[in-house]
Amino acid sequence: MNNKEILHKIDEIISLIENSSEYQKYLSLKKDLDNDKEITLLISEIKILQKDVVHHLDKQEILNKKLKELESIPLYIEYQNTVASLNNTYAIIEQRINNYLNKKVN
Repeated sequence: MNNKEILHKIDEIISLIENSSEYQKYLSLKKDLDNDKEITLLISEIKILQKDVVHHLDKQEILNKKLKELESIPLYIEYQNTVASLNNTYAIIEQRINNYLNKKVN
């Protein structure tokens, strides 16, 4: 198998991932999150607070409260779980490829 064939197989794997129900669920949840003004506002507030906390430790409590609020929203929880699952899949693929290559090279 040459490099061109290997790249083609990698493209096939990418296509399988993109067509998976989990990835499609991720895209749908991402769209729902992006369209939810309450969640996007909350995320923006949290990002600002995270930057402020570096310089003003007294804002840590406010940041923690906002994070708790965000983490209590079912849509956000489902989105985070889906992202974690996809990241786990990517990590497994990467680990298998690395293990295979390490065995062949060493």
